[in-house]
Amino acid sequence: MIGIDRDSGATVDDWLQFVQRATRALTTPLGTRQKRPLYGSLIPTLLGQNLGDDILLLAQSHAAQAFYNSQNGIDDFQPQVIVASRHGDGLQLRFAGTWKNRQQTFEVLT
Repeated sequence: MIGIDRDSGATVDDWLQFVQRATRALTTPLGTRQKRPLYGSLIPTLLGQNLGDDILLLAQSHAAQAFYNSQNGIDDFQPQVIVASRHGDGLQLRFAGTWKNRQQTFEVLT
């Protein structure tokens, strides 16, 4: 699948295009799209709270839920490791798993 990088306008395909789709799905609040109300995740609802260990655990859980929501279009990646950590004034999510029979890792900053 070929797409366009929303920041630079460059052509992206394959893995980079998937990472953009996943980032968009994970950072979009669930229920905010008019025509696709089931698209997104619950991760943005955690932002603005004190990022204690309990919130980091919830972020990991919400991230896993997003991958199993078929409306997000990112269910072709099977996460095996999801790690949430504090990053500046936000949240950093690291993912490791299988995509098209290859082991891949990527990060999402919120």
